[in-house]
Amino acid sequence: MNHPQTDELDSYLLQLATEAQANPPRSGVRRLALTKMVYEIVRSGRLCHPQKSQFPPQFYAEIYDEARQELLLYICENIDKYDAKRGCVMAWVNVLLQRRFFKDAIKKIETQQNVTKITDTDPDNLPAPEEPPDLAEVLRKCIESDPENIFKNEHVEKCPQANFQAVAMRRMSGKSWKEISVEFAIKVPTVSSFYYRCVNNFSLKLKEYCDNDDIN
Repeated sequence: MNHPQTDELDSYLLQLATEAQANPPRSGVRRLALTKMVYEIVRSGRLCHPQKSQFPPQFYAEIYDEARQELLLYICENIDKYDAKRGCVMAWVNVLLQRRFFKDAIKKIETQQNVTKITDTDPDNLPAPEEPPDLAEVLRKCIESDPENIFKNEHVEKCPQANFQAVAMRRMSGKSWKEISVEFAIKVPTVSSFYYRCVNNFSLKLKEYCDNDDIN
């Protein structure tokens, strides 16, 4: 039997998912519903922790943080794929986390660590940096250049220094949500949900910038 608070959360998440699905992708109503949904999921304490005993704590934290970030972004971009007939929102979210995003994160973090080891131990074997930058680097440059100042102007309420550019640059440099939270004196759910909302809202603008060869 479910706890009353569990039933209440499931009902609220279903309400938000239904509301998001019922409105156009770039509408304010949909964005607001998704923002609330991500916030409730993060603070619920009901996200699963797959394979926790199989990795060292620090390594697991990196994997889990990466998996959760990609999961929440996926939810915002693919809420229409949620089918209420197949289960509650948290069940859908946890299946995605366990079967897809956690596995993807393991590969990504392991690859990053291997690259770091090669860089640290054998720098002479690295190829000359003639290849085009990867998507992450292009995205970082787009956010950093911010030609229209839209990323600097979008900030956490009553905290202008915690703007999207500042938060995104720290996030992309490898800082954890806890570190960012401490730096700006903002709760983790507040700053993380703000970040995911901005990523969702600015997705088309970021694509436009990334496709623009004039970004330096």
